[in-house]
Amino acid sequence: MIVNQQLAGRDIALANQTVDREQIILNGIQTASLSLAEMRVAARDVDFAISGEELQAALNRAKTASQQAWDGLAQPISIALKPDVLNDIRNTLRAYEALIAKRASALSGAMANKPGVALSQTDISAALAVVSNDEIGQTMNQARVATEASIKNARHFTEEAKAALAATVARGDSIALIVGACVVLVLLASAIGLMFSIAKPIQTMTIAMRRLSQGELDVDVAQISRRDEIGEMAAAVEVFRVNALTNRKLEQEAEANRNMSEEERRRQADADQRRAEEMTQATEGLGAGLKHLASGDLSIQLSEPFASDFESLRTDFNAAVAQLAGTLRAVAHATGAIDTGIQEIGQSAEDLSKRTEQQAASLEETAAALDQITVNVSSSTKRTEEARSIATEANLSAQKSAQVVSHAEEAMRRIEESSQQISNIIGVIDEIAFQTNLLALNAGVEAARAGEAGKGFAVVAQEVRELAQRSAQAAKEIKGLIQNSSTEVESGVRLVRETGEALNVIGGFIGQVNSHMNAIATSAREQSTGLAEINTAVNSMDQSTQQNAAMVEQSTAAASNLAQEAAKLRDLVARFSLEGAATQPRAAVSANRPVASPARALGNRLASAFGSRTATAAAVKEWEDF
Repeated sequence: MIVNQQLAGRDIALANQTVDREQIILNGIQTASLSLAEMRVAARDVDFAISGEELQAALNRAKTASQQAWDGLAQPISIALKPDVLNDIRNTLRAYEALIAKRASALSGAMANKPGVALSQTDISAALAVVSNDEIGQTMNQARVATEASIKNARHFTEEAKAALAATVARGDSIALIVGACVVLVLLASAIGLMFSIAKPIQTMTIAMRRLSQGELDVDVAQISRRDEIGEMAAAVEVFRVNALTNRKLEQEAEANRNMSEEERRRQADADQRRAEEMTQATEGLGAGLKHLASGDLSIQLSEPFASDFESLRTDFNAAVAQLAGTLRAVAHATGAIDTGIQEIGQSAEDLSKRTEQQAASLEETAAALDQITVNVSSSTKRTEEARSIATEANLSAQKSAQVVSHAEEAMRRIEESSQQISNIIGVIDEIAFQTNLLALNAGVEAARAGEAGKGFAVVAQEVRELAQRSAQAAKEIKGLIQNSSTEVESGVRLVRETGEALNVIGGFIGQVNSHMNAIATSAREQSTGLAEINTAVNSMDQSTQQNAAMVEQSTAAASNLAQEAAKLRDLVARFSLEGAATQPRAAVSANRPVASPARALGNRLASAFGSRTATAAAVKEWEDF
């Protein structure tokens, strides 16, 4: 029977494993079918997407569905007897996902080429044409065929497993019926034998156990010497009896222990009451000390001793109060010293403030005097520059005059040369007139010789002679005038030459004056620059002194505030009652008095040198007001 059950169980387990395996495969195929449907919907959304966001969302859904199918088929492929078909399903879904992604990429590129503009149906068709509908349909058919084949294989294996399971169950039922009849016969025979060997001893032990339960511990347990289960049961009953005797003895000992514990509890209660009284005494003593301490009395000391367990509290309290009192006495002494030091600092700061004010006034006077000196030197420098400019212009004018005179002398020389050339030309004209007169005379003689025929020619010759005589006379007059002009030109040339020499001498003198003026201007500029630097330095010292005065005032105010805070601290310390008097603040003593600044005398001398007494007095008054 056991062998039959083992064989039947093994066959049933194998059949169940087959059914479970095919069920897992069917679940994976169902997941792949659902993913394929989702991918088809995602592919349709990709085709009808009008924006990049919708396109990306549809592509993400397709990838998610493909990954779900891939993950869902992982376990079925690992346990399937024919995993090739399942691998075909996964590969086909991956290929389908790649086709969807390719179409999405094409649509995305088309949208990127026309940003902000909706794609026309032509653009969409052109983008979708990268993957033909036939290719997508072929891929879907492959996935569908592979899915149907997988489902068919799973159902076939499931039917075979169910048939094997039914045959195994029928065979097991038949064998069980035969074995059951045999078992009934054996049980009847065994019951008759057990009635005499087991029932009566068990009845005897039952009676013994009932007496044990009623508290009869002196009962005799039989059948202990047997080596079978009845003997073991008798031994167990004996153990129960022995344990009951032990428990009774333990209860008696526990009763005695309870009586002893009650006495110990009373002693512990007395000890707790004494400890509570000692704690109350310590608490009251510490409370009284803390009350004095809260009221500012630091001279309190707990003189009444506490219990030994709390004596350390009293000692620590007295030590803490004594240390706090010593600390506050030291604080009071330090407060007095701080107060004294602050008063001395305040007095010194006040003296320093007065001296700083005097020094600032002196520096301001000096700065005012130097400003006026700088103004005067600047004015002198300006006038020197103007004089130097005028001298330079005069020198340039003299040079130009010398050049004009030179040009005039050159012009006179050219006029003289021209006059000489004119005189030569006039001499030539005079010679020509003389020759013409001779020719006319000869012509007249020849005409006279000709008689009546030459009478007209004689008249012409006479006219020509007269013209030649007049030309000779005019040439003589012009020659005389030119001689007079030459004489005047020579005199003018001499005078112009003398004028040029005089202008050259004047130009030399003006050049010397200009050199001296340049030296004076250079010195004046250097003096002006030096005075400006001195003035800048004095102004910087004046500003620094004024800042020092402001800082002294701030220090004085800070010392005053610190003195007030020290007084508050002294008042706070005075609230405590201490043994011995605190140090009193001593009066501040100042041996320093304001001393006149040597810069004032320098400023007065400079101011008096430039007539600025009024400005100096006004500056002093302003500093006194400050």
